[in-house]
Amino acid sequence: MTPSLRRRRLLAAAVPGLLAGCLVESSEDANGSGDGTGTSAGEAGSEAEGGTGSEAEGGTGSEADRESLSEGEGPESDESDAEQADDEDPPEETGPDGSGLVVTNVDVLGVTDGGYETTVRARLTVENAGQFTYGTVLFRLDAYASRPNSIEREAVGFAEHREEYSSGDRFADGTRRFTVEIAFRSRETRARADPDWYEIEVAVRRAEPV
Repeated sequence: MTPSLRRRRLLAAAVPGLLAGCLVESSEDANGSGDGTGTSAGEAGSEAEGGTGSEAEGGTGSEADRESLSEGEGPESDESDAEQADDEDPPEETGPDGSGLVVTNVDVLGVTDGGYETTVRARLTVENAGQFTYGTVLFRLDAYASRPNSIEREAVGFAEHREEYSSGDRFADGTRRFTVEIAFRSRETRARADPDWYEIEVAVRRAEPV
């Protein structure tokens, strides 16, 4: 009976020792795995915070730089444009053809109906508003038939008129007046042979400076 009792006590004493060893290993594994998880989470948190902060600061800084550049470039560009505008010479006053000759007035003096042909006679007033002196000027004249106080009109004929200025009487400045005539078939219009029934438009076709 004595040997059996001793072996039972040894087995009973050995079991708690094995259990204690298992508990120690389990606690160490738990602590080790917990430390590893905590460290990775902490590192991830720090990286997330660091990345967010740098990106936010970088984005804010770039927007501020762009705004400062745009604000800084605006006045400089305006000033440069203003300086260029001041440096440029004012444009010469010219007519629609670029010659400087401007037709300021057209007066229909009379209309003659010869049965087959009608002739409209008019006086032109031309101003030289440019810087050149002209020796030859070519005009185109277009005649329109229209009732008095009416906006409707019809084209009835056209002509060209050339003015030659001699060396002693060049068209340098001021105004010049001369008379022109436009002839067309009488059947082209039913308008009366009256100055109030006709209008004339004039354009400078060619101007030769000297």
